[in-house]
Amino acid sequence: MKKIIWLSLILIPFCLFSQGIDYSQFSVATTDNFLATKVNPAALGFGNSGGLGYLQHFEADASNYFVNKYALFANTGKLAYCFENIQNTMNFHTLAIGGKETLKNLYSGISYNWENSDFKRGDWQLSLLYRPFDFVSLGAVGNDLFSENISSKLGLAIRPIFVKGKVWDRVTLSCDFQYEDKNWQKPILGLETELVNGIQFGGSYNAESETFSANISLNFSKIKSGTIFSFDKDKKFSNGLCYANISKKSFRNFRKKKKQNNFYNYKLKGTILEQKQSQKFGPFQIISTKGNTISQVLETIKSLKENDKIKGIVFKSGNIGCSLAKYEEIKDALLDFKSDGKKIVYYFDNIGGNMNYALAAAVGDKIYLNPSGLVLLSGFSLSNPYLKSLLDTLGIEFINFQSHEYKTAGNMLTETEMTEAEREMLNYFLDGYYDEMVSMIALRGKKTEDEVKKLIDEGPYLIAENALEAGIVDELIYEDEFEDKLKNEFDDAKIVDKYWTSEFRYDWSDETKPKIAMIYATGNIHSGEGLPGKSIGSKTMAKAIKSAREDKSIKGIILRIDSGGGSAFASDIISREIALCDTGKNAKPVVVSMSGMAASGGYYIASKSDKIVAEPSTLTGSIGVIGLALNLEKLYDKIHINWETLKKGKHADLGNPTRKMTGEEEEIIRNSIEDWYWDFVNNVADGRGMTKEEVHKIAQGRIWTGKQAMELGLVDTLGGMNTAIDVLKDLVKIDEDVNVVVYPKRKPAFFTIKMKDDLPPFMRAKPMSKTLPKEFRSIVEIIEESTKYGDEKILYLMPYKFTEEMK
Repeated sequence: MKKIIWLSLILIPFCLFSQGIDYSQFSVATTDNFLATKVNPAALGFGNSGGLGYLQHFEADASNYFVNKYALFANTGKLAYCFENIQNTMNFHTLAIGGKETLKNLYSGISYNWENSDFKRGDWQLSLLYRPFDFVSLGAVGNDLFSENISSKLGLAIRPIFVKGKVWDRVTLSCDFQYEDKNWQKPILGLETELVNGIQFGGSYNAESETFSANISLNFSKIKSGTIFSFDKDKKFSNGLCYANISKKSFRNFRKKKKQNNFYNYKLKGTILEQKQSQKFGPFQIISTKGNTISQVLETIKSLKENDKIKGIVFKSGNIGCSLAKYEEIKDALLDFKSDGKKIVYYFDNIGGNMNYALAAAVGDKIYLNPSGLVLLSGFSLSNPYLKSLLDTLGIEFINFQSHEYKTAGNMLTETEMTEAEREMLNYFLDGYYDEMVSMIALRGKKTEDEVKKLIDEGPYLIAENALEAGIVDELIYEDEFEDKLKNEFDDAKIVDKYWTSEFRYDWSDETKPKIAMIYATGNIHSGEGLPGKSIGSKTMAKAIKSAREDKSIKGIILRIDSGGGSAFASDIISREIALCDTGKNAKPVVVSMSGMAASGGYYIASKSDKIVAEPSTLTGSIGVIGLALNLEKLYDKIHINWETLKKGKHADLGNPTRKMTGEEEEIIRNSIEDWYWDFVNNVADGRGMTKEEVHKIAQGRIWTGKQAMELGLVDTLGGMNTAIDVLKDLVKIDEDVNVVVYPKRKPAFFTIKMKDDLPPFMRAKPMSKTLPKEFRSIVEIIEESTKYGDEKILYLMPYKFTEEMK
């Protein structure tokens, strides 16, 4: 496209319009509808031209009124084709393409025109369209570039009227200059108006030929029809054009809009993700489109709120799976949707899980259940396996170097049962989780907490009638009865599957919004390259933060964390890059948005940010360090394998799993663990403006909910991604909407392949734990986890993952 620009600038002054139908009365600065194919192909990139069109020439002579002179248009958007028939003796063909350039509000286009079937002897047309402001548009077109009769046309259009400080797009003036026969002709002046929705009047005056034209058009939703009358210099009607256009976009319409009570059928199901998985493989960019990301869900709900045609949302059997924090984020967005008086209705075959019901109870105006359905509302439980006895039998010993008794990531390998410290910590944490769920359910019917807890204790509700009697649901109906029920309950409501209609664009320039960076930190932290949506590589993450920091157009950074930590070394590299955002000529604030979990290393990388935002149930903290060492000496004895080791250096074989560690060696590692722990504490104290004694008191490996963490000073504000953006806007003193740019920017690929399923097997390693019953998964997961960190012995790692799986 850049080459098109330079060719245009060089050749436009020497360029002639194709024979056949005369398009001279159309301005190259304003025409961005289906006629852009012939008038200014660059306008195809503006986005208004998609659809089908028909243009018919007619004469003043009544005996030959409709001459056989017409054009057909087929535009896909940026690519378009036009067929012109002239008296059944000549056919003209035009193939055009237009696109947007990197320079803001600049578009370029190119077309190829040929006559009859003589494709090889056609001519090229190059064009530009520049709309720097909503009140100014500039167009330039060069035609027949490789013929002797080259011509060009330059156009300027303005919108001179401002209403309440904003450009009024109802009146447009244009002035076009045509270069032909090696001379610049006198200007063509134009006027376009739409004082009433859907009714357009306009005209043009050609000072060179002293002719003028008048036009009128009517818009009906996506259909536009119009007529243009041309008059000679004696003011006599000479000829005209009539046209019809079926557009991909909806026009302003003069018909009065009917009152609509549409409820959007939001088919939200499955796992809610932080990021879609993607991987570059040679020239291919493989992107998984499976599932919905939390940002997609929030954006959809926001769009539904802003859509005047949508009065409610319907969720049919919308069981989802995600962290409790994401449920809270979705709840807040749906409550905001309802703040304008809109409604939310649920229909379930079965309600699968505590939080699916809690979400429906918190936001639903009505909850309907299938008469054979069930409600799996019963509270939370946590079961951990302890493998020490099994490992002792096998002759396998793990040495758990934990900074404190609450740092329990290795306990399942070194204990026979839950320790008192672990039990105390988990009970306190589960209390916080349970209280958040109770508070969500209590929003339904303004129940007291005791009433909600009684409902939970009486669950699960495996018989639908019991759920109805308890007030868990409003009514038992079959799905085929649901639509009629909705009409009766909500003023003749209609369920629709589409909520967004593409509108014809009347403004000219893209709004200049301040830019902020969004960086996702999802998965466990390790050294090297990360995998988007799966793991956090220190090299990848540090590079993304640095790129956003050095980009002068970026006003601030949102770091979205959903991680239980990992490598202490990798965490420190990432934390360092965040700290650098506070210094230098491009200094800018970093706000952390914690998703389901930001614990251990996940909290370490958050602690140096300017502000931390978490949901009430975000798993937070776990400020502590662990290291695991393996001793297989007894196992080798059992299987009769004898090892011999030669070494030069007293501690050359430190960590050798074939023998038991000496007391001196254990002390070396314990000293290292303690040193890393105090580094962690000092990092948090420095970032949070606390003393290390204050941090140590609430650290020692303890985990907290986001709400508990805020009371302790580890979190600044409760909320989700949208709250974090608002906090960042306050820090950089921005009142307007912002443009959120995701970093790292996706690397360009020759081919992009979008897959409706996960990435193909050769692009991903399927965890072995996925094929096991959930009771055994945690055993295998911790073993798989330990392989991610190579030779690194010191970890900032949180062992627990609290998500609600779909039933």
